[in-house]
Amino acid sequence: MNTLPQEVSAPPRARGAGPRSDLVMGRFRLIEPLGSGGHGTVWAARDERLRRAVALKRIPREHNAKRDDRRRIDREALAAARLSHPAIVAFHEALSDADAYYLVTELVRGSSLAQRFARSRPDDRELVGIGIALADALAHAHARGVVHRDVKPQNVIIADDAVETGARAKLTDFGVAQIAGEQPLTRTGDVIGTLAYMSPEQANGKGATAASDLYALALTLYEGFSGTNPLRGATAVATVKRLSQGIPSLAIARPDLPRRLAAAIDRALSIDPSQRGRVSDLRDALASVRGGAAAARARTLRRRRPQAAGRLTERGKRLVGATAAAVLGIVLSDEFLAVHGGMTLLCIGTAALLSVAFSPRSGWLLIALAAVVWAAITGEPGTALLLAAAFAATPLLLGSEPWLWCVPALAPALGVLGLAAAFPALAARLAGRSAWQRAALGALGYWWLAITEALSAHRLLFGAAASATPRSGWEGSASAAVTHVLSPLCTPGHLAPALLWAVAAVLLPWILRSASGASRIAFAALWAGALIVGCLIVAHSAGAPNPPLPLGAAALGALLALSFRAAPLRLPARPGVA
Repeated sequence: MNTLPQEVSAPPRARGAGPRSDLVMGRFRLIEPLGSGGHGTVWAARDERLRRAVALKRIPREHNAKRDDRRRIDREALAAARLSHPAIVAFHEALSDADAYYLVTELVRGSSLAQRFARSRPDDRELVGIGIALADALAHAHARGVVHRDVKPQNVIIADDAVETGARAKLTDFGVAQIAGEQPLTRTGDVIGTLAYMSPEQANGKGATAASDLYALALTLYEGFSGTNPLRGATAVATVKRLSQGIPSLAIARPDLPRRLAAAIDRALSIDPSQRGRVSDLRDALASVRGGAAAARARTLRRRRPQAAGRLTERGKRLVGATAAAVLGIVLSDEFLAVHGGMTLLCIGTAALLSVAFSPRSGWLLIALAAVVWAAITGEPGTALLLAAAFAATPLLLGSEPWLWCVPALAPALGVLGLAAAFPALAARLAGRSAWQRAALGALGYWWLAITEALSAHRLLFGAAASATPRSGWEGSASAAVTHVLSPLCTPGHLAPALLWAVAAVLLPWILRSASGASRIAFAALWAGALIVGCLIVAHSAGAPNPPLPLGAAALGALLALSFRAAPLRLPARPGVA
């Protein structure tokens, strides 16, 4: 194995993290630090000998006392020296003195892809170009026996002059790269990489291959297109759990994307490395949306701001959850807990809104406990039991998304306006990331609606059955509430609408996935009409007393369905391609 050059003598001094002066090795003049990490600091510098701008990575010796650390520096230099590609940051040379090691590369002025994701997410057109550049870079590296092992947005640089130079993105930081034929730096079972962008085999300590780089690239693109990293959990344990469970199809989060592109990213994210295909397969799918025979399909890609594809920002999620909490607090207080007065209800609603906005999980628990305890201590254990049944089902089915926990309360709120049957469209719109979340939210909306109808004795959709016991007959007894309300609600006939709402919420994005123009309007109208007819059928089967035809709910449901996709963007074809 080649090693770094022999050390250059230097005057004795106390070795620190910083350089002894702004002129390193008598040649490189330091200008400004660009960033630092666990393996050193990167500086913008000027090579006074060759009169060019460079990036200088300085790795202090005291941070690299182990032999493996010295080998890691050698490995980064060797890996980078093997590569010469426009989409890979060019390596110039490796040097060292008594204080530190230095890796000299080209200087790329720009921002990382991670910074772009956080600040102003690339639109679909730009992201396709970035993906093609990175796929080409990885194909080049793999052909020369180099596996990067840490592909992630933080290691992708978007140059400020990308438009002028045509270099959409550059891959950097081969500090943990693996070179074919070389001994690994780590023992079997060691984990190298970044957990939120790591392939399952890397997380299990089985080592990385070209398929691992492909997985990480596909995950980076998934985050760019969908607006979220589907692996990143609140804790490392949660992230590892998601790794083992697989990733939801990109087509669920972005049903408007060309099918070939979504399918290629899904395939590259397979848990089994042998099922991922090759980097060239993903590259071909990306290129297919830019011209040639796929020009018509390319028009479905659109320019958008962050999360405009139906994906909510974290701030947007909290706003939705807080608004639903305010509705929930007012309805509970006014209808079920005998708290009246406009100002009092406004204060309760505001308190609920602020508590959920501050902490969705804690705020929801506070509302639930307050409602159940208040009903119990005011002499209505039956009411308390029904409220507990409504609240308890929510975290069981939506445990990973606390901001959604208050949303089922919007179903009875819509029912007050005669629009309850539009809730499945709202569920599909808000919980668009996974089919399970859409199904759970749709079913919970009906569960809350049915319990509210029992508690309020008002018709919000189907109304209580003619044989139902009035609230006065069970509100003072928990056992009577079980017998006269919960048990009937849990029969197949009464749960059928919940299943219908769940299925409708799951199917809506798939129905509209490839539709456009007039066909989208037709499909949305058919979906809404089928939902309303289905509701009437199950209501009749359950013996509900002649519910009116909810035309307003059908119209609202169709409008919500049509909101799934914004205006399309035409991508320019490549020169010479019709």
